[in-house]
Amino acid sequence: KQHNNIPLTSVDRSSRQKNNKDTQTLNDELYQMDLIDIERALYLKAKEYTFFSRAHGTFSRIDHMLGGKASLSKLKTLK
Repeated sequence: KQHNNIPLTSVDRSSRQKNNKDTQTLNDELYQMDLIDIERALYLKAKEYTFFSRAHGTFSRIDHMLGGKASLSKLKTLK
């Protein structure tokens, strides 16, 4: 299944909408592949958005930097 324009967490959207089924499915697939959103892991509460929906009047962060969980510790030392 192709996933387009799906925020991975509720922090990644301006509305207080809960995570929907597509978000949960995508996160489950990423978990199975041992992938995480590196930027979200490094900056847990940062609210920066990259997409605006005129139809809904909401902002979302939809550009995710995915990487293996094992690489996170190496990236933290570079931070």
